[in-house]
Amino acid sequence: MTDAPSPAESRLAAALESVSDGVYALDAEWRYVIFNRAAEEYFGASRDMVLGRTLWEVFPQGRGTPFEAACHAARDKGTVTTFETRSLMRPDRFVELRIAPMAPDGIAVSLTDVSERKAIQDALLESQARLEMATEASHLGVWEWRLDAPWMVVSPRARVIWGFGADEPVSYAMLEASVHPGDREDLIARLGRAFDPALREAGAYEYRILWPDGAVRRVRGQAEAVFEDTEGGPVVVRYVGTVEDITEQRDVELHLRESESRLRLAVDAGRMAVWETDALAGTVVSSLEMNRMLGFADDARPTLEQVNARYAPGELARVVAMIQDLIARGERYLDVEYRYLWPDGQTRWLMLRAELGGDPGGYPTRAVGVMMDITERKEAEERMKLLASEVDHRANNLLALVQATVALSTADDVDGFKASLAGRLSALARSHQLLAGGRWQGADLGGLLWEELSPYDTDRHGRIQLTGPPHLLNPAAAQALSMALHELATNAAKHGALSAPEGSVRVAWTSDDAGGLEIDWSEHGGPPVTQPTRRGFGNQLLGRALSGALGGGAEMTWAPEGLRARLTLPGVDTR
Repeated sequence: MTDAPSPAESRLAAALESVSDGVYALDAEWRYVIFNRAAEEYFGASRDMVLGRTLWEVFPQGRGTPFEAACHAARDKGTVTTFETRSLMRPDRFVELRIAPMAPDGIAVSLTDVSERKAIQDALLESQARLEMATEASHLGVWEWRLDAPWMVVSPRARVIWGFGADEPVSYAMLEASVHPGDREDLIARLGRAFDPALREAGAYEYRILWPDGAVRRVRGQAEAVFEDTEGGPVVVRYVGTVEDITEQRDVELHLRESESRLRLAVDAGRMAVWETDALAGTVVSSLEMNRMLGFADDARPTLEQVNARYAPGELARVVAMIQDLIARGERYLDVEYRYLWPDGQTRWLMLRAELGGDPGGYPTRAVGVMMDITERKEAEERMKLLASEVDHRANNLLALVQATVALSTADDVDGFKASLAGRLSALARSHQLLAGGRWQGADLGGLLWEELSPYDTDRHGRIQLTGPPHLLNPAAAQALSMALHELATNAAKHGALSAPEGSVRVAWTSDDAGGLEIDWSEHGGPPVTQPTRRGFGNQLLGRALSGALGGGAEMTWAPEGLRARLTLPGVDTR
C-alpha cells in the first residue's frame, strides 16, 4: 500500500492542475506521486489508475530508451534533461520532455505536445528545400537585405554569381561597390524608386558587375521591397529578390546577332532572297526581297498556291520532276534555274537552291533555301550565243568574200597582185574591227568613211570632206561598202584626185524614212579624167559588192574634172 502524498505534494499537485502541459512526479522507487489532468488526457489514463504504481508498470516501453537514461540521470546525478522525441505511446504525436530531479530523491517530468509546431517546422524546411532545389535548377541566387541588420542574407548561388567568398559576410555597400561604374547610377536610382512608398517599383532589371579578378559579368536581378505600416506611413524594412548570371546567354545572343548581320550582308551582297515553304500547310515564309523578286507587293504574304501559279508554262512540272528524281535517289538538295512570270507578263529567270525536308516516307513536305534573280545573266548569255552565232556567220561570209577577192584579183606581176590584195583585205579588216567594236550590231557610216580616207588627209587638212547624218550600217552593208569605198579610194590615189597635191574628195550621203541610203562620191582638182576602155576588177567589185542580196548599185560618171560615183543601198541602215 502506497504512502499518501504529503501536504506540500498535494499543494503542488493542485497548482499543476491549471497548466496545459502534462506533468507527473515519481518518488525514489519510481512510483507515481503526482499525475495532473493534462497528463491524464495525454496518456488516456486516470490518476487513480496510475498513482502508487511504478513508472515501468504503466510505461514498460520506456525501458532501454533515452528517456530511461534521462530519468536515472535526474534521480542519481541531479541532471536536468530536455529533448524532443516521437511519443512512444502515441506514435503520431511529437512531445518535448523535460526531466528534472525533485526532493528528496524523486524526479519530475513535464511533457509538451509539439506536434503542430513540428509539422509547421517540417513544412517550412520542406518548402525551403524545394525553394533551394528550384533556385539551383534555374541557376538563381536568392538574397534578402534587412535594412536594420549590417549583413545581407545571401544564398550560396548568389555568392558565386556576385563573386563573393563562401563564408564572407556581405553588406549592401559591398554589393553596390561591385556594380560596374557604368551601371551603378541607374541601379541606385532604381533602388530609390523601389523604396518610394508611392512607386514601389519591382520587376526584372539587368546590370553589369565586376568580379574581384576584374572580369565583367552581366546579371539579371528581380527584387521587391517589403513595407511596414507605421504612424508616419509605410516604411521599407526589407528588400528581397533573386539574381541570375546571364553573361553566357548575352554572349550567345550577341554572337547570334553578329552572325545574322553577316548573313544579311552576304544575302544582300549576293542579291538573294531567303524563303521557307510548308507544303502541308500551303504556306510560304516570304521576305521583302522574295516579294520583289517574284513580283508581289512589298507587304504581300503570298500562299504557296499563288507562288506556284506564276511559273512559266511547263516550268513547274519540270521542277517537280527534278524534286521527284532527287527523292528517288535519296538526295535532298535542289539546285535549279527556271522561268517565272511577273504580273505584267515579263519573264524573269530565277535560280533556286533549297534543302528539302519530308515525312518518314520521304515525301517532301517542307523546304528552305535561297533564291536569286539571274535574268541579266541569262540575257547576257543569250546575247553571247547570238553574238557567237553572228560572228561565226560573218566569219564565213568574210572568208567567202576573201576567196572571191583573191580569185578575181589580177595584176601584171606578183608584187602588184600582193599590194592589190593586201589593200582590199585591209579594207575588210577595218570594217570587221568597226563591227566588232559595236558588238556586231552595226557600224557607223561616217566612221567607216574616215577609216578608209583619213590616210590621204595627212598633207593638208580639207582634202577629205565628209557630210551626212549619223547612219548605222548593218554588218553585210558595212563589209560591202568598205570594199566599194576602198576601190574608189585606191583609184583616186592612183589615177584620180588624190594623186595630185591639190586634189580632194567629197563624200555626202542622205537616207530616207525607209532606211534607204544614197552616197555621192565626187573628186576635184585631180588630173583630167577619161572613161576607161575596159572594165577592170575595181569596177566589177563595185557592182558585185552592192548588188546581189543587198539590192544596191553603183553608177560611175567619168567627168573630165573628176570621177563621180553614186552608190545606193535600199533599206540597209539597221537590222
